[in-house]
Amino acid sequence: MKIIYFGSPDYSLIVFKRLLESSHDIVAVVTQDAKRGRRNKQEKTPVGLFSELNSIDTFYPSDLNDEDFHRKLYEYEPDLIIVYSYGKILPKKILDIPKLDSVNIHCSILPRWRGASPIQRAIQNDDRITGVSFFSMQAELDTGEILYSHTIDLDDFHNTKSLQVELSNIAGNVIIDVIKNLSSNSKIVTQKESEATYAKKITKDEAKISWGDPCREIFCKVRAFIEWPVAEAKILDEIIKIYDIDYEICEHNSNVGEIIGLSANNLSIRASDGVIKIHKLQLPGGKPITANDLNNSNSAFSKNIKRNSKK
Repeated sequence: MKIIYFGSPDYSLIVFKRLLESSHDIVAVVTQDAKRGRRNKQEKTPVGLFSELNSIDTFYPSDLNDEDFHRKLYEYEPDLIIVYSYGKILPKKILDIPKLDSVNIHCSILPRWRGASPIQRAIQNDDRITGVSFFSMQAELDTGEILYSHTIDLDDFHNTKSLQVELSNIAGNVIIDVIKNLSSNSKIVTQKESEATYAKKITKDEAKISWGDPCREIFCKVRAFIEWPVAEAKILDEIIKIYDIDYEICEHNSNVGEIIGLSANNLSIRASDGVIKIHKLQLPGGKPITANDLNNSNSAFSKNIKRNSKK
């Protein structure tokens, strides 16, 4: 089967590589246009670089409505378009190009968490299950018929980064069977609009932590925003980024936001219903460090923490 693959980030490579290992023919790859990075140098996506390395025709279109680009895709006479985290909404003219279908891989159990940030919203919302869905693409966002879905339990050890890799591996493991079932007209499922929820795009302001929030809410926010924008909170008038925490629900004779203690294991802060224990953090202008690093530091911030600690 002749396939055009749309994808951009590193985890999208998991599915892309599985397709390359199969008997299917990846005739072209479409990925996000190159961005300006450090020193104004153009940086190509991981999918784009890998595609070029494997001598596959690779496109970086800045305008998906360009007629010349459409014509080039038509000339491949693809049977299938597969999209996994490409990063832009495909116009109907592109969706209609393949002979068989255009299929999207989405990291939720649709129709829950349609939209740009399904993994982050599932973790932030403290969902107990999630998964990956393959669906037939339509012009409307994430609304097409479900071709296949796989459900997993979402636990406290998951964060956005680890869950993205886990779901990508699942998608890679089943992609060939999904294509096989699609070509044999296997059963498809229509999404129930009444059950739809929308995973809106993440904003930087959402990453701000209030120590007056419940511990569980703070815990979920840190895990959800670990890659971007990274949860942050004020400690002794400094804005600190927070990467790894756990918590204890308990009564405590201190005020919300007060420092309970600093040790080799954690920096403890009072929240509304217990104590947040920070294991990994980042000071302004610095690199991520552990609580042990902070405890052993002679910095002004570390000394201030220790002076203000209740322990």
